[in-house]
Amino acid sequence: MPKPTHLAAVGVGTEATATPGTPAPPSMWVPWKTFTPKDLVGNQEDKGIRGAPVEVYGIVQGQKGAQLDLGGDVFADSIGHVLAGLLGDIVVTGSAAPYATAFAALCTGDTQGVSKTWTVVDPNLGAWQYPGVRLNEISFKWNADGLFTWTAKGDGWSYTVLASPPAPAQGALRPFATWAIVTKLAGTQVAVLDGELTIKRKVEVIKAANGTQNPYSVWGGDIGVEGKLTMVMEDSTQRTAYQASAVQSLDVSCTQGSGAAANGLVLHCSQVYYPEATPSPSKEYWELPISFRAIANATDAGTSGGYSPIKATLTNALPSGTYK
Repeated sequence: MPKPTHLAAVGVGTEATATPGTPAPPSMWVPWKTFTPKDLVGNQEDKGIRGAPVEVYGIVQGQKGAQLDLGGDVFADSIGHVLAGLLGDIVVTGSAAPYATAFAALCTGDTQGVSKTWTVVDPNLGAWQYPGVRLNEISFKWNADGLFTWTAKGDGWSYTVLASPPAPAQGALRPFATWAIVTKLAGTQVAVLDGELTIKRKVEVIKAANGTQNPYSVWGGDIGVEGKLTMVMEDSTQRTAYQASAVQSLDVSCTQGSGAAANGLVLHCSQVYYPEATPSPSKEYWELPISFRAIANATDAGTSGGYSPIKATLTNALPSGTYK
């Protein structure tokens, strides 16, 4: 019989810095809409000629790995694990709830994002884990209708089966309605019809002959930020900024709750420019679709110094550091 997907729970845990790829138990359960793993097995074909008109005589297993495609709505308790999986500079501030956690590019040490273990628990199929996962892309999307969403892609080690599945425990926070998201350019709020912000990082799976079928390392390279906005064109301010190759700030903010229960996420780029911005009269009013790219700068850097193209600040009432 078919097995229902809606009973599956997805959790994430943080691996020890010294031993990436060593499975970690889930410390947070993530409400999901997309979780598509691609299991990779490098079968090597034996084509040694043996006096017969045939091509393949057998196979020998090579190295293994996995690619994950995942996503869902943005929740202020679990999205920190996603950001940590690509960005490596993480700073928590606050002596009481709500705590603020800032994520930026790590510019010291190995410069890597946090290695994560993603766990799937299904009452019909059992439980398995994908360790050693580092993300190569996180994309946020919003408009006037629906919920603030994220998608991500990552690379990691081959899955391992859990003999004793952990019990899922879902959080109580709500996702963010997109109508409440505030987008600002150069500190001025703009009316966004739809928006997308993507953090990208080139990740290489390093394969080495070292006695194991798992990768030697899942290694993250340079970080970049790009995206696009479609705005109601009320004046020529942003069109002029494009014509002048102006560099300005971008803020995407969502908040809810108050006091100790306040939670939210702010995506801040101190410097963006527009590769493209052309007015569109395709509807009964003027739209201005733009594309943007972030420029790394010292203002958005974390405690590791250097430069970062973005600083993402997560606010929630969880105990300090629970995000990871």
